[in-house]
Amino acid sequence: MFKNYLITTFRNISRRKGFSILNVLGLSIGLAASILILQYVKDELSFDDFHKNAARIHRVRFDAYRGGEQIFKCATAFPKVAPMLKADFPEVEDATRLYLRYGGGVVRYEDVAIKEDNLFQAEQNFFSIFSYPLIEGTARLNEPNTAIVEKETARKYFGEANPIGKRVKFGDREEYEITGIMESPANSHLKFTFLFSYPTLVTLWGKQFDEAWGWYDFYNYVLLKPGADPQALEAKFPAFIDKYGNGEKESERTKFVLQPLEDIHLYSDLIQEASVNGNGDAVYFLMVIALFILVIAWVNYINLATARAIERAKEVGIRKSIGAHKGQLIWQFIAEAVVINFAAAAFGLAMVYAAIPLFNEMADKHLSHSIFYDSNLWLSLAVLFMIGSFLSGLYPAFVLSSYQPAKVLKGAMKGSREGMFLRKALVVGQFAASVLLITGTIIVYRQLQFMQNRDLGIDIDQTLVINAPGFLAIDSLYGNYLQGYRNSLENHPDIKNFTATTEVPGNLVFWTNGAKRVGDDDSQRNMMYLIGIDHEFFATFGNEFLAGRGYSKEFTGDNKSVIVNRKAVEIFNLKSPEQAVGQQIQIGRDTLNVVGVVENYHQEGLKQDFRPTAFRLQSDARSYFCVKLNTRNLPQTMAFLKEKYAAVFPNNPFDYFFLDTFFNRQYKNERQFGSVFGFFAGLAIFVACLGLFGLASFTAVQRTKEIGIRKVMGSSVPNIFLLLSKDFLKLVLIANLIAIPLIWLVMDRWWLNAFVFRIDIGVSVFVIAALLTTLIALITVSYQSLTAAMANPVKSLRYE
Repeated sequence: MFKNYLITTFRNISRRKGFSILNVLGLSIGLAASILILQYVKDELSFDDFHKNAARIHRVRFDAYRGGEQIFKCATAFPKVAPMLKADFPEVEDATRLYLRYGGGVVRYEDVAIKEDNLFQAEQNFFSIFSYPLIEGTARLNEPNTAIVEKETARKYFGEANPIGKRVKFGDREEYEITGIMESPANSHLKFTFLFSYPTLVTLWGKQFDEAWGWYDFYNYVLLKPGADPQALEAKFPAFIDKYGNGEKESERTKFVLQPLEDIHLYSDLIQEASVNGNGDAVYFLMVIALFILVIAWVNYINLATARAIERAKEVGIRKSIGAHKGQLIWQFIAEAVVINFAAAAFGLAMVYAAIPLFNEMADKHLSHSIFYDSNLWLSLAVLFMIGSFLSGLYPAFVLSSYQPAKVLKGAMKGSREGMFLRKALVVGQFAASVLLITGTIIVYRQLQFMQNRDLGIDIDQTLVINAPGFLAIDSLYGNYLQGYRNSLENHPDIKNFTATTEVPGNLVFWTNGAKRVGDDDSQRNMMYLIGIDHEFFATFGNEFLAGRGYSKEFTGDNKSVIVNRKAVEIFNLKSPEQAVGQQIQIGRDTLNVVGVVENYHQEGLKQDFRPTAFRLQSDARSYFCVKLNTRNLPQTMAFLKEKYAAVFPNNPFDYFFLDTFFNRQYKNERQFGSVFGFFAGLAIFVACLGLFGLASFTAVQRTKEIGIRKVMGSSVPNIFLLLSKDFLKLVLIANLIAIPLIWLVMDRWWLNAFVFRIDIGVSVFVIAALLTTLIALITVSYQSLTAAMANPVKSLRYE
C-alpha cells in the first residue's frame, strides 16, 4: 500500500511539474528562512545561559528619584552595595563588584602597546559566582597587581608563549602579573580583554573603592541562595538604603532593583550598560516573521491543492468507484504533501548552508556550518516538516476525498462556493502579511534615515578623533606634551581645528555629579553630566551659543566658571538662557559661575533625550584629541598627524577613528534589525507571489473556453487581461484595508515609541505600501493573464 502511495505521488508530481516546482520552492524558502531566524533567536536567547548558577544571579540596578519622579535608571550602583548586601541578608549567598575602566587604555608588554577596551577590575569571588572558563593558571584577584587575560587578547601580546607570570603595564602607575587565562564567550553581556584585581584600586586610590556610597560606577552582582525570592529581598531594600545612605529618608531618592542575569541582554537598556544590549521585542518580532513566511508557504500549498480539486475530481471518482475508501484517499494526498515537504526540507537545508555567510554579515552573527551538527537544528526541522506535511496536506486531502463518484463521473463537479471563499481568504491573509512586512520595512528604513540625517546640533563631519596617550615618561608634564603636540599641528594647511576633551559625541557621559543653584537646599539637586573641554572645543564642533560667551584665555578666572546647555537651564527652573548667565551653581563641592549657555545637541543617539550638561574648562583633558580636517589630502594628513604624535608621545599607539562613523555605531542594532527585517520581509512577499502566480495560472486554465468565446465575440486583449486580473487586485485591496490599521498600531505604538526623537508615520507610508503590493500582485499575475488573453481562440474552444 505504501509503495502504491509513493508511485502515485511521483506520477502526480511529474505530471504537474509547474505546480510542484512552485510548491517546493515556496516551502523550501519558508523552511530556510525560518531555520535562519530560529538560529538567530536561539543565539540571542542564549546570552549568559552558560553560567552554572545563571538563574540565581542578579545585577543590582540603581534608580534615582527626585520629588517622587524617576530621574534615571542605571546599570551600576555604589561600591558599598555588594559587600553590605552579603553581610546583611542571609538570602545572599555571595556578592561581587566589577569596575569598568571607562574609555579603556593602553596596555604594554615589552615593545607591544595596544589600546584596549573592556578592561575591568574584579574581585576574587567573581569566578565563584560566574562560570567564565579559566582555561589555564589560577585566579589571584584578591591580591594587588594581578590580572587574568582573555585568551585571544593574550595572543596579541605574547603570541604562542605562555603568559602566566609575565607582567603588563597599564598607564603610568599600574603593573599587573598575569596569573591566569580565561575565555570570554561571545554570548555574554560582559566581555573582557583583561580582568585586573580589584584590591589594586584600593591600594592606589584609597578606601573609597570599598566604602563609597553615592559614587555609582560599579557593577554589583549577587548570587541568591536556592529558593530565595528576589521580590521579597527587594522589599527589604528601603530599610537597607536608609541604614547606609547619606541622608534622611534616602530610600525616597534611591532605589535598588534586582535584574535577572538572563534578562540583561534582551531587556536592559540603561545608562552605563557594560555593552550594547540586544532587543527582546525585535527578537520575538522576527519569530513572528518566521511564522508568517512558513504559514504563507503552507497556505500556497493548500491554495494550489484545493484549486486543482476539480482537475483531480475524475481521479477521485474513478478510485472510489473501484473500491478505494476515504481513508486510503486521505493518506494518498497526505503522502503527496509529505513528499513535497521532504523535497522542500532538503532544498531548504541547502539554502541555509549557502546563506550562512550572507546572514552573518547582515545580522552581525557568527553562525557556522557546525550548526548542522546541532541536534536542536534537526529537531526544529523535523517538527516543522511534520507540522507542514500534515497541515498543508490535511485540508486538501479531506476536500478531495469527499467527492461523490457519481457526480464526478457525470461531469457535474464544480468548484464549491465555500472552496472559492477559502482560497480568496487565504490570498487575502497572505497579502495582508505582505503589506504588514512592506510597511514595517519602509517605517524602519525611514526612522534610520531620520536618525542618520538629523541635525545633531553640532558638526561632527570630517572630524578625526585620536585616543589620548595612555602613559608618559613624566606624567606631571602632560599639559606641556599636549601643548607641544597642538603647536606642531598649527601650520598644517589641512588641519582646521584641534581640541582636547574628556568626551566625544556618540558616548554616554560617565562623569556625573549632583548640581543645584547656590542658595537652594539639597533636595533641589539634579544629576549633571560633566564634560571637560579646552578653549577650542566649541569652535571645533560649532555649538550654538544662546547666551553669554565661551571660554577664553583672556579670562584668567575661567577655571571657576562653567558653561551649561539649555537642558541644564530648564532643570534649574530658570526662565531663559539669558537669566542663567551670571548665576552661581554648585556641582559637587565646587561653586561655579555660569558664563555661557549653549543649545542642546545630541551627545547620544536619538533614543535618548537631551541630558543636563555642564562643560568645565580643563585645558589638559586627557581622553580624546579631536581634529577637524580638510580631507582633500587625507593620507598625507594622517601620516603627518601620526608622525607628530609619535614624536611627542613615543611608545603610545596612534589609535584613531572618524567621529561620524563612531557616532552612527549607536544605531547598529537598528540597522541590523532593519536589514534582517527587510530581507525576510522580501522573502515572505516572494513566497506569497509564488502562490499568487500559481493561482493565476490555474484560473487562466479553468477559464480557457470562456476566454476563447469572449475573443470570438470581440473582446480585446486589454479587456481580457483586466477581466483575469481584477479579482486578484480586489483581494489585494482588501488585504491592504486589513493590514494598515494593524501595522500602524504595531509600529507607531511599539517600535517607534522606543525613540525619543522619531518620525511621524504619515499617510504616504501606507499609500506607498498599497501601491507596491498592488504593483507586485499585478506583475505576478500579468504573465499568465496576458498569455491567456493572447492565446488563439480556436485552440481555446477545443480545450478540455
